[in-house]
Amino acid sequence: MGAPFELEVMRLRFINIPTYTVLLLTLQSGIAQNFVRNGGFEDFVECPVKMSNLNRDTEFWNAPTLGTTDYFNECSKTKLGIPMNFKGKQEAYEGNGYAGLYLFAPKDYREYIQVELSETLKKGHRYRLSLSLSLSEKSDGAVMDIGAVFSEKPLSIHTKRQLSNAVLSSESIKTTHAKQFSATGFYDDKKEWMQVSLDIVAKGFENNLVLGNFKSNGGTLYLDFKNNPAKTEGYSYYYLDDVSLIYLGPDYKTNQSYVLNHVNFDFDRFELEPKAKQSLKDVFEYLQKNPNLKVSISGHTDDLGSEEYNEVLSDQRAKTVARYLIRLGLEKGRITSTGYGDKIPLDSTLTDKARRKNRRVEFVMTEFVDE
Repeated sequence: MGAPFELEVMRLRFINIPTYTVLLLTLQSGIAQNFVRNGGFEDFVECPVKMSNLNRDTEFWNAPTLGTTDYFNECSKTKLGIPMNFKGKQEAYEGNGYAGLYLFAPKDYREYIQVELSETLKKGHRYRLSLSLSLSEKSDGAVMDIGAVFSEKPLSIHTKRQLSNAVLSSESIKTTHAKQFSATGFYDDKKEWMQVSLDIVAKGFENNLVLGNFKSNGGTLYLDFKNNPAKTEGYSYYYLDDVSLIYLGPDYKTNQSYVLNHVNFDFDRFELEPKAKQSLKDVFEYLQKNPNLKVSISGHTDDLGSEEYNEVLSDQRAKTVARYLIRLGLEKGRITSTGYGDKIPLDSTLTDKARRKNRRVEFVMTEFVDE
């Protein structure tokens, strides 16, 4: 039961429904901040003068291999200027700077860029990575392959060739496998910037981002413009700008029970704290993006107090959460709520810590089943 003016200390958990095996997670509210430092390439140490200058001239960005990635800025009076430079003409997507690199070149030569994120990504949470790219005018062809790898620490690999998953897995630094941006066609626009994005679920060690083409020439989808028939393999050089990584929310699984964070009820009052409301907004947004799901809310108490009182209190807690989700815009037909009193404790030991753990509100998402 909830004593007068009790404070609910609730931690996100998921419970395997058949066995009620409890596994701990952390429900964190997120804001639309960009975790990529200097994602627009506006901050620089020196105005570009010489090519192969990304490591020297830009803030936060560098090349993880021996590939010689370039940095361009309007301030440059050399071939690294904007809009005119040694690869053609292109205005910045925004601001005054962008990066340039080969995504396809003879003998599997590759260039990459990497940046340390502003904070470590949270395990089990979803993020969206996006960027803008434009094919340089002097490219011999276009590709459909650009991807991302996340690593625990910055990479420094002594190669000029592609960073395949085999190469990455041989390194002592923990990395994810390369994930491709979704492509509906070749990235062949030399005038306008093309926007691409991909969603990831973090493993919890991601501190660093690497961008480039992680496939060999043989594995890359390449469109040859036939500009120089004498060449057996051409070049695809791209400008990159406006790189962002934003938080989307937890990655909820169906048929698993989650305990809500920060749900704080005083005796006979059912007001939600701001942090609890943010957690519920994450739940609401996830349900909005997944209209095939419905949610059931369950309220629970500790073992103190009468059975009748605990059932009423747990039911009110569940209804408070359900009402808030409905106020946010969730259809009533997609939500149910039930109070279970003290019948399903997470911890059966008769301690204050166990009782705080048992005073909770949970939710389970399930798929609609056709009648």
